[in-house]
Amino acid sequence: MLEFTLICDEKEIFDGQVSKVMIETNAGPTEVLPHHQPYMARIMNKIAYMTTANGTQSVTKITDGFIYTNGIKCIAVVDNDPDTK
Repeated sequence: MLEFTLICDEKEIFDGQVSKVMIETNAGPTEVLPHHQPYMARIMNKIAYMTTANGTQSVTKITDGFIYTNGIKCIAVVDNDPDTK
């Protein structure tokens, strides 16, 4: 499991355990799994995360941001998109 925190406009949108984080970065699509090597990138377009408790996938639209992981914790700090779902 990976502890994931999503912060948007200084508000915590999500904080919990996920099985993976799928993101679009400036280098292309990236999937962050538990025990991922340390990684930091600029996020582009959108970010998606999947919770394992009920197996549902949630997608949050954003305009820009950054993501960091050390393999145990993953943090995404993003700008607001007016159409955020």
